[in-house]
Amino acid sequence: MSNGITETKVRYDRRDHYVYQDISGEVLWAPTDFIIELDRDPKTKRTYRKAIRRLFKFLNSGKHKLSWLEMNDSRMREFRAFCLNETTADSRYRGNENVAKQTVNSDFLMPIYNFYHWVQKQGTYHPNILGFDPANRFSYQITSSLLLKEIAVSRNEKPNNNSLYPELFRDCDTRSRNRKDASEYELEELNNYIVNEYQGYERASLLLIAQIMNETGSRPISVSSYRRLQFSKEIIEREFFLNKQDSLSIVPKLAKQGNTMPVSFRFSTVLAVRNFIENDLEEFLTNNDTGNYDGHLFIDSSSFKPLTAENISKIFSEITTELGWPKGKSIYSLRHKFAGDSLDKHLDAAKELGLNVNETATALQMEREMTHRSSGSLEDYISSRKRMMQETDSFKKSLKINELESDKTRLELERQKAIENAEQKDAENQALLLEIQKLQSQLKDGDIN
Repeated sequence: MSNGITETKVRYDRRDHYVYQDISGEVLWAPTDFIIELDRDPKTKRTYRKAIRRLFKFLNSGKHKLSWLEMNDSRMREFRAFCLNETTADSRYRGNENVAKQTVNSDFLMPIYNFYHWVQKQGTYHPNILGFDPANRFSYQITSSLLLKEIAVSRNEKPNNNSLYPELFRDCDTRSRNRKDASEYELEELNNYIVNEYQGYERASLLLIAQIMNETGSRPISVSSYRRLQFSKEIIEREFFLNKQDSLSIVPKLAKQGNTMPVSFRFSTVLAVRNFIENDLEEFLTNNDTGNYDGHLFIDSSSFKPLTAENISKIFSEITTELGWPKGKSIYSLRHKFAGDSLDKHLDAAKELGLNVNETATALQMEREMTHRSSGSLEDYISSRKRMMQETDSFKKSLKINELESDKTRLELERQKAIENAEQKDAENQALLLEIQKLQSQLKDGDIN
């Protein structure tokens, strides 16, 4: 329920359809049929469904409830302001009105213009709901040249965005979308989405990719190049138990501009990788003919080829778009989150040790670029300070929090797996029961010799 409208998913003919109803239970056929007929990819359909829900929330938000057929230019502007308030109130936007306006344009205003364009073409709901007549012979409630776009013969005749979507925000710079670090809430949201929307090896690999980027600051290109042999039991035992190292240094096979600097993996992250190798990757390789497997950790579950940096960025871009993250903010925001968390952690430890925080910040600012080469003159300084800081209570507390967060994601994944296994078993039992009933019926009728 969302302020007077419900959206119900109906499975029919092996496809998901969505039925919209008002508070009295009456079916709203226009949005229902519009979404059914919308010939777009699933991600775009989800955006349009969200826009429909937002429209009806707006219509039912005032003292006097409005019909969706009462929309006009003035109310489109009110709807625009309503969407902006809703969007900027979302903590994920951190009050960034510029990015919020871009989201309102693409995720709400444009879909709703296209909805009313569809309504106009039906010819059954309203004769003049949307259109534009240069000669002013006809008056339309919503001004738009979308109908003229369809009949344009050449590109030069096609209307521009100003006439197609007149009420879009124009005072937002779409070229300067600054990438920001993800929040803890967003990381949890991302993990929960992956757990619930993906299955098997693909789900496990996406969760581990997110964990590696969040806990090591790896770039997508580096993540795509990690090999299972780099996390062998022999290496882990040697580094952590024989050499008494507090982390495992992994040199990516691929890195930005050929950078060969190692990436530091904490013990909890290494354990997550080993768990993935033993419980997910091994099973995937056993059940599928992957051809010339060359040891990559992450493989495309459809093509059986190693995931590339482009593959990883695209997959997570689709996920974060579905989650409603601001455009331009996706998997790379976890690397920025690692940078910020790492700096905060070291500064807290410096304060606890009574070190000069400004001096420490200057050195760490060089290092926190994560595999950006820092000045050699700072290497001894950084190494000595890190050894001291790793013994502080604040540093140990930060590591413990990271371990608990990893355990939380792992437990949620195990819970989801248990639910899916139970559902599969129930489906198998139901199928067996139907087969038994069928045989019993045949025996009763004497159909079996």
